[in-house]
Amino acid sequence: MIVIAHFDDSRNPNGRPNFVPQGVGHAFLAGAFASSEVELMLYSEFYSGPLADEKMFSWPDMLVLTGVTSAFDRMRQLAAYTRVKSPKCVVVAGGPAVRNLPRTSASTFDYACNGDVEELATVAQEVFGPHVVADHFRPRFDLLTWNGPVNYAESSRYCNFRCSFCALTAENRPYAAYDLDFVEEQLRSYRRPKPVLFVDNNFYGNNRSLFYQKLDLLEDLVKRRILPGWLALVTSDFFSDPMNLTRAREAGCLGLFCGVESFNADQIKAYNKRQNLVLPQLEVIRACLEAGIVFQYGLLFDPTVQLLEDMEAELDFVLNCDRIPLPAFLSLTIPLLGTPLFHDRLRSKQFLPMAKLRDMDGYTLLTRPIDELERVVPFVRSLAKLNGHSRQIARHSFGFWRRYRRSLSVRQMTCLIANSARLCMPSLINNRRSPSLTHDETLTYITSSQPLGPLYQPLFALPEHLRQNFSPTMITDEAGEVHPDIAGNLTRLSTPVREQG
Repeated sequence: MIVIAHFDDSRNPNGRPNFVPQGVGHAFLAGAFASSEVELMLYSEFYSGPLADEKMFSWPDMLVLTGVTSAFDRMRQLAAYTRVKSPKCVVVAGGPAVRNLPRTSASTFDYACNGDVEELATVAQEVFGPHVVADHFRPRFDLLTWNGPVNYAESSRYCNFRCSFCALTAENRPYAAYDLDFVEEQLRSYRRPKPVLFVDNNFYGNNRSLFYQKLDLLEDLVKRRILPGWLALVTSDFFSDPMNLTRAREAGCLGLFCGVESFNADQIKAYNKRQNLVLPQLEVIRACLEAGIVFQYGLLFDPTVQLLEDMEAELDFVLNCDRIPLPAFLSLTIPLLGTPLFHDRLRSKQFLPMAKLRDMDGYTLLTRPIDELERVVPFVRSLAKLNGHSRQIARHSFGFWRRYRRSLSVRQMTCLIANSARLCMPSLINNRRSPSLTHDETLTYITSSQPLGPLYQPLFALPEHLRQNFSPTMITDEAGEVHPDIAGNLTRLSTPVREQG
């Protein structure tokens, strides 16, 4: 069983099936196994909500866990459940938190993987024998049960830039593009044609020749109606050549996501995203939209180095500027484990006391703001839902529609307007069918007092030695000093760790 572990930042117990993009790491990991020899089950807690069926924990001979950094505790919890219900099950874990917490991971999981998805084949062979390993690695998209608006594929891994807050910077691995035959195989593997969203960290990359070959492949598949169109994530240097937009549109590109992060040049420099300063960002966005390609982006705020009035001014600018779409998401800058930003915050002792790894979700204050805490919290809370901005958003949506209605299709415009509505009513996409918070679960948005949530209470009785898996991983102690567990992991070399228990 391969599980994407997840803690929902709003304590939503129902999953987010309407959210785009979905994580597909479990489908890629499934490609390590021979389909004729291994029965596979895939589960995404992001899509379906917390895994709570006790019978499922007794099913697997091997449990494979992955997830983003903030989900590390959830991975520990799932491992504990499985060790009770299926004592002989081998528990394998990987992902950014596992790579950055090698000592904790080695004591928690049977195999703590430091490498890429292909490492799972090595683990499977060691545990079960060579017959369970696939002769040809390919993602198992056929095992995905959801029916979303897009299909998914990947044409490269990692990134050729080193932004200060990015988990990829912490891993420091070289950008690598896939063979085009492998890309085409992914695109043809779906039974139902839908637009494909490439989940690459950087679809553009640093190999121009290969990028143009990729566009030629996509254009051919679109013309032959094998592919209805595609979307991808690119870095800002993509827009430095105006022909890239033309060629992408001719190849069937429907939309691009680009990491704008901020419209403040000083903040961009602080993020080490100097590629965003090559061209004026408003000019980049306008050119993309006028070329008939949807432009989406995220906006990050860092109260530790930004004044509240400056953050509010930037948000007001975006809400009142109908030359650009509203952001796909609003978030705090997260000092993820191992990143330059994380180490900078540690050195400067800016982490709040009792800071928890679970709170690295982009909606909880982990570090001390410049302004008074009580003044900043309402702004942080507003990032999850833009209360009080409905009129501004409605006015922005009308102005944006009037400006770009001739360059964007009805479907593209509907997508962007729907995103505007979601900013006011996140329940539209967050699948909030029932209330999930009790009076004891009111979110404070400050890590020192933020409740852990109901998932930290075990579903069933556990032996004492496994109950520790339900204690939060702490970044700092009560005095705000680095917690000994984190300090112990930081002293370990970043090398593959594999211990079988």
